[in-house]
Amino acid sequence: MNLKRKLALRSTLVCALTLLFVFSGTYYFFSQYISQGYYTRLNDRALTTAFFFLEKDEVSKHTYQDYERKYRQPLNEEIVQIYDASNTNTFVETHPEIRLSDRLLNQIRQRKKDEFKIGQRQFLGVYYHDNEGDFVIVTSGINRRGIDQINNLRNYLILFFVIGVALNYLLNILVANRTFRPFSQILQKVNAISTDNLNARLPAMPGTNDELSLLTSTLNMFLERLEKEVNNQKMFLKNISHELKTPLTAIIGQAEVTLDHSHTVPEYRQALQKIVRDTHDIRAIIDGLLLISGLNTGSKRMPAVPFRIDELVWDVLEKLKFKYPDSIIHTSLDVSSEQEPLLEVVSHRELLSTALLNILDNAIKFSQNGNPSLSICIEEGRPAVVVENNGPGIAEADLNQVYTLFYRGSNARSVPGHGIGLALTRQIVDFCQASISIQSTPDQSTRVGIQF
Repeated sequence: MNLKRKLALRSTLVCALTLLFVFSGTYYFFSQYISQGYYTRLNDRALTTAFFFLEKDEVSKHTYQDYERKYRQPLNEEIVQIYDASNTNTFVETHPEIRLSDRLLNQIRQRKKDEFKIGQRQFLGVYYHDNEGDFVIVTSGINRRGIDQINNLRNYLILFFVIGVALNYLLNILVANRTFRPFSQILQKVNAISTDNLNARLPAMPGTNDELSLLTSTLNMFLERLEKEVNNQKMFLKNISHELKTPLTAIIGQAEVTLDHSHTVPEYRQALQKIVRDTHDIRAIIDGLLLISGLNTGSKRMPAVPFRIDELVWDVLEKLKFKYPDSIIHTSLDVSSEQEPLLEVVSHRELLSTALLNILDNAIKFSQNGNPSLSICIEEGRPAVVVENNGPGIAEADLNQVYTLFYRGSNARSVPGHGIGLALTRQIVDFCQASISIQSTPDQSTRVGIQF
């Protein structure tokens, strides 16, 4: 059962319960109204009977004739009974099929007036005190007209209840179809989107703030994230297939050349060293691409922890010692004692460590003497790390491309690298909500700063 039919059924159920409540209340109060109206007529009839039989000697002839005329107009299937103090029917004809018990007659005397019903016959008993004694006058009758009215009302209510529920269900089906029509259109458009047209978006609905508009905007946000992730995966596969060809070709070529001829032990060692170096390059490329892909898709969920920037820098310098043991990095801490608390930040330590390693690695490789400088300072109330080298610099035309994956400047062709470092660094800095800036003067120096 689809959602439209479920909605129609549930709405119809609510309508049916509402109609049942209203119609039941109408039927109950109307039947009570008819019943009480008939009891009122029985009460008038009992008083008329009392005057006709018991007050004949105490009223004028004209008044008696008036009550006699009323008494001669009986109710439908009327029975009048007058009981004396000994519960004996007097004055009127006895009806054996309607014989009230002594308990019921005593109850009427106690209550002075009582109403009750036996089957369809309604009874009204009145205790009447007269100079001839105490009597109980009981009038009864069957309100055929009222019963017919109640039955007709019941039949009409049942008929209109069935028709109303059926009509409500049909109308709910129409309303549900009309309400869910935009949803069906949205589903058709979503189903038409594939990997070939992930850039397609659902049409926005300006000026509306309903659930449909919210669904459209949510689906568009989902499609945007999906497109970004798919594009990142495509780019990752494209880049990794492109960048791995060169080192893999070098490894295969070196292995084939080595296997073709016999070599000395030093030559075998040299060949294996080249293979190991190329393998490390492949590993570095894969690690960098995986990290970039994880940052782009948001799958990297490293916890943010508090740490000091100067301690992070010392750890990074310690790691570089193993890779560049002959390099000397001139380090300075330009922070006053009052500014030291600003050095503590809450961010992703391991990621920022990777970013600093990439910047210092480039600074060492592009420095003329392999000895760049590093400064820890406070800029605009935030800690910053500035790395400078006296290398060839970056051409102005290349500055806008340095963060592009696998891009290498015109003066960097002779320096080993893959064009991943700065692209990865930019991704990390953006992820950690920091900022990076590069200033370079060709043939003089390059200055890279990270503000945390």
